[in-house]
Amino acid sequence: MTDDPGVVDLHKWEINTSINTSITNQTQISVPYVDANYGVAHNLQLKAEMPYNITIDEQKHSTGTFGAALLGLKFRFMDEDKNFVSAGTYPQYTITGDQKGFLLPLLLEKTFGKFIIGEDIGHFFGEHNYSSFQNGILLGYKTSNKFQLLGEYFLERTCSPFTATDAFINYGFRYTINSTFTVMGSFGTQVVTGSTEQRQYFFSFVGLQSDF
Repeated sequence: MTDDPGVVDLHKWEINTSINTSITNQTQISVPYVDANYGVAHNLQLKAEMPYNITIDEQKHSTGTFGAALLGLKFRFMDEDKNFVSAGTYPQYTITGDQKGFLLPLLLEKTFGKFIIGEDIGHFFGEHNYSSFQNGILLGYKTSNKFQLLGEYFLERTCSPFTATDAFINYGFRYTINSTFTVMGSFGTQVVTGSTEQRQYFFSFVGLQSDF
């Protein structure tokens, strides 16, 4: 849920294909969730993503539909190889779905030996005067050159037209098979839920990142 300022190299593709699960009073499975990124310039990438969602309600009835489509542009304007931290921004627009709108985040990341600390701060401007503040904190640890453990705390606070707070804890990993393929996965739960919302008791992600 917390993003990082890393970008795809110039004229390179990064395709993330995953299966995502979310369990509230019903179960939703994204099969697949496709996230495509392309490096259009130095430190600049384009992004497009969309899931196909299968929803299973409490009566065990299932429906399938395409989920929210999102378009974005990520720009990294600082690199910790040259500066103290890596920093970037990732403006993105959700063009379909229940929450259409524009997200403007600031992404920060710093490496300390085998540890990585990340911060994702953003504001979402939605339809019908809806707006929310988002803040993700990420901690990563490299056990080897190929394997990384990750944990995050993600907070979203609705500012308008009502006030509500949602918070999530998530744990994950990344395993680099080779220069082309990386396996990723995570699982988590919602720890703070707004009074009018359904709690996500469990959510998970398992996917393959392809770089070429």
